[in-house]
Amino acid sequence: MARRETALQAAHGRLRQLIGSEFRSGEKLPNERDLADRLEVSRATVREVLGQLAAEGVVTRTWGIGTFVHDDAERVPVSIGDVTALRDRITATGHRPTLQDASVSRAKCPADCARVLGLEPGSPVWRVDRLFAVDGVPAAWIRDHLPLRFDGRDLDPSGLLSIDLDMFEFLASATGMPVRRAEIELTAVLADDEATERLGVAVGHPLVTATQVGYGTGGAALFHGHITVRTDVLTLRISRGGAPEPAPPAG
Repeated sequence: MARRETALQAAHGRLRQLIGSEFRSGEKLPNERDLADRLEVSRATVREVLGQLAAEGVVTRTWGIGTFVHDDAERVPVSIGDVTALRDRITATGHRPTLQDASVSRAKCPADCARVLGLEPGSPVWRVDRLFAVDGVPAAWIRDHLPLRFDGRDLDPSGLLSIDLDMFEFLASATGMPVRRAEIELTAVLADDEATERLGVAVGHPLVTATQVGYGTGGAALFHGHITVRTDVLTLRISRGGAPEPAPPAG
């Protein structure tokens, strides 16, 4: 095992040096067979090393198209460590957020959402789909689910069809309970047909998806959502520190 790890490390270093010396940002790399011949290693080793370099952000791999040196064009850093509107996080970096597409509809509550919201699977809920762009480029597709009623109040999320109203702002106004805490779980995924249509990337393009749950006072779950992000447009940043102060209503 140690010998194999050493061989992988050596191949990793040689391939990274090759990329840095012979290829420019955005250029396509030779296929795995040609790289294996140049490095005098197996194709399996090249494939594994390319996977490592993709995870490190050195290259971008797209199924059926090829492997490219990562484009050094600026990506927008967005913090996900607080409960601030995505719109405001993007604006704070000096970029322009827009809402390219949005819809609000009644839907059946998915099982994972039902567990969080304390509902029966298949119960009617609001589904809010929004596609955010940064400087005109599709960047984040957000699908949220929230109950039709909360604490005896009917919820009407139609205002979320405008970028002027954020989910946190809406919930603070509609429920009288601001989102105090958001739990986020990140997963690396490859674009499927629906993500391709929404975000304008090729099938197999690397993406990051985040499952987000927003909690109000007393730990009451207010919404459950999924955020799918193009990391060639946005970078997700998590800041850790001491105990946070109570978060104000987001906005």
